[in-house]
This record gives sequence, C-alpha cells and structure tokens, in this order.
Amino acid sequence: MRYQPVIGLEIHAELLTNSKVFCTCQNEFGGSENTRVCPRCSGLPGTLPLLNQGAVRLAAKAGFALDCTVNNYSAFDRKNYFYPDLPKAYQITQFDHPICTGGYITVTGGKDIRINHIHIEEDAGKLVHDDYEGISMADYNRCGVPLIEIVTEPDFRSIEEVQDFVEKLALRLKYAGVCDAKMEQGSMRVDVNISIMPVGSTEFGTRAELKNLNSLKAIGRAIEYEINRQAEILDNGGTVIQETRRYNDNHGDTKALRSKEDAHDYRYFPEPDILQVNFTDEMLDEIKAKLPEMPHKRLARYTVEYGLSEVDAKILVNQKRVSDFFDESLKVYNNPKSVANFIIVELLRRVNLGEVSMDSLPFEADAFAKLVEMADTDKVSKNDAKKILREMISSGKSPEEIAKEKGMLIVNDMAKVAEVIDSVLKANETAAQQYRNGETKVFGFLMGQCSKQLKGACTPKIIK
Repeated sequence: MRYQPVIGLEIHAELLTNSKVFCTCQNEFGGSENTRVCPRCSGLPGTLPLLNQGAVRLAAKAGFALDCTVNNYSAFDRKNYFYPDLPKAYQITQFDHPICTGGYITVTGGKDIRINHIHIEEDAGKLVHDDYEGISMADYNRCGVPLIEIVTEPDFRSIEEVQDFVEKLALRLKYAGVCDAKMEQGSMRVDVNISIMPVGSTEFGTRAELKNLNSLKAIGRAIEYEINRQAEILDNGGTVIQETRRYNDNHGDTKALRSKEDAHDYRYFPEPDILQVNFTDEMLDEIKAKLPEMPHKRLARYTVEYGLSEVDAKILVNQKRVSDFFDESLKVYNNPKSVANFIIVELLRRVNLGEVSMDSLPFEADAFAKLVEMADTDKVSKNDAKKILREMISSGKSPEEIAKEKGMLIVNDMAKVAEVIDSVLKANETAAQQYRNGETKVFGFLMGQCSKQLKGACTPKIIK
C-alpha cells in the first residue's frame, strides 16, 4: 500500500423529540412529501424560531454518553448558504460555542478516536434525485428536525476503524435514548472527510467530503473507491481538488457535487433570534445521573466480573433491551453464565424465529430467571425447560405453573427409581452381564431404558 488514508467523520444524528427543534411540527419519519411543514420550518418571512428545550437536554445526554465535556454555556449561529433543500437560505447551528467538546470512543485494537465537538442544529430538507430523468425534487418534511452533529478529529487510518466507530457510536446513542440510529431511514447519516498521503509522510493531503452515507457497507465501499480515485490522480501527477462528492451505491462510485466550502464561506454570525443556552452544574448532574450504563462498560462488566466470553457479552449488549433483561434476571438468579446461555441459545432463537419480540415479552425477567434456576437445580430437565419457555411465550404463565400442568416436575422418587432399575436389569440380564464383564458401552442403553420408564420423574444423575 503506497498511500495512507486520513479520515475524519461528521455524523448527523436526529434527536428523538416529539416536535421539531424550532417549531411545533411533528418530528416523525415517513409520510407524504411536504405535509409536516409550517411557516417557521419552511422559512417564511416574519417567523421566529422557538427553541425545543427537550432537544437541548438530549444533546447534553449524547455528550455524556460519549465522554464529552458538556458546556454550561453554548450559543446558536447562522450558517449562510443557498441550496434547494434549505428554504431559509441559512441554517441555525452552533459554531463558536457548541454544546459539547472533547470526548472519544475506543475502537478495536485499543485506539482512541477523539471527538472534537458536538453541536446542535436544524436538519435541512431532503432532495430526491432521479438520475434517469435528470431531475431533483425537494421534500421539506425534514426541515427543522433537531440534529446533533458529532465531529471527530482526523484520527482514522482504515475502513475498519471507521466502521467500528460508527457502530459503537450508534449503540451508545440508542442506549442513551438520544437517537434511534436507523441509518436506512436517515436518522443517522455519516459524512466522511478523506485524504491520502504517502506512507511515512506526516503532511495531510487535500480532502474530499463524501456526503450522507447511510450504512456500514456503503461507508466501506465509498472510502475504498475514494482512496483508489485519489491514488490514481496522484500517480498520474494530478492534484486532488477539495470538493464535496456523492456516493452512488448502485454504481459503486462517487461523483462531484460542488466545491468544498471552508468556514469563512458560510459567513457565520450569531443567531439574533435565539438566546444562549445556560446549564447550571446541578442541571447537568441531573441529566448525567439519568444516563444508563453504557454498552462498553457493560461489556467490560460481563467479561471481567461475570467471566462471559467476549462473543456472548457482545450479543447481550448489542440490544439494550436484552442487556437490561439479563441484568434483571441476575437479581433473581445470580448465575451469569447459565442465564446468558439460556438467553442467547433459547430466548433469542425464539425472537429470531419471529415468535416473540423483546419489547413484547409476556413474562418478566424474574420468571425467566426462575426457569433457568429450575433447569440448573434439576427441578425440570434441560429439554423440558425449552418446552416451558415456548409455553411461557404463548401463554404468559409462570414456569412453575406450566411444569405442574404438563407433569414436567422432577420429584426424584427414590423408591420408584430403585424399583425401575431392578426391573430394567432383570429384563436385560445379558446387557447387565456385559457391563459387569467390562463392556461399558451398554451402560447408555440401560440408562435409556430406565429413563423411558421413569418418564422424567427423576434426573439422569440420580438414575446413574
């Protein structure tokens, strides 16, 4: 590899508020084009913005989730530019005084990717490009949707680092309840700033910005294409132009959109219609206290404290609902490995088959924990525990109730066990003698005969 990529990200995450950031229009994905707009978000003259305080608090939560410093003082600015999806011809954002600074995420390999800052801004509308007709159409439903923009330092040196960062960032935002991070719906979009430099060099090259990438695969393909495109230009003695480019996933290439502006081109100035944001230390402490334990900290707890494998721990933390269910189960039956195994192998299997979802389980974690405990303490067989789980999903009944109704409780009637064993040995004298003569393989056959007659009324351990 002759060239080293240098990559920084600008990630836009839509905040989970009921209304838009400067008006009362509904903040919801979908719907007919241009049906959720009002004079404020469509930029009609004479309208004034009204700041959504819930959006500001969510931005602060995002900062804490990403180990940022959440500033007591922040303020809004106008970013001036003309584009068809921006009806006001300016965007209300934060430039000089963003709400959060600093922060980082550790990617695979132990490398810390630094976050420069997080700022609040309003989203623009959406342009729908029809490449075949050669036209673009504007839908302004998204105008004024509250966003945070998370700006990293140019610390990435590989596609894998970028994808790992984006995946971990999305999970933290979901845990914090800040953004649903549905990239396919555009609620989280990634802009990639990428340049290349000769291996061993310390001087960054000229960057191109790839706009609005909406999947991990698209991010990887776009970066790979852009590295090769810039390398070919340099190899042929050309100069890379600073510009904004759009990635076409169907064609697997990037096309120039416009020359890349610098900050001075936007003519930033303080937003005159919105007061500054002031947080007291007590307000910030309250927001931080309500933040749940983040996935990377749960992962460390599950592997170090509970001794789970990293693979199993990642499966559990990949969905907050699953991780919460696991933690709640341990309050009733503190056997992390056994509970984790039954969640991953049995419960999530039923979820993946579409029999139930984690958001609509007809039983609580304490009932599930009791079932795992019953299987571990030989009150029911492992196989019957699986059947009981399926019955719990369909009926919502407790595991004890189902086990009694179905005759699955193991009672370990020792007198009956001795009686059955005697009868099995008498009925299979040849096999019994073979075992006595050292042919141990027949023991499994004798065990099977006993189990068949006892019909789950005794554990294999007792029979043995």
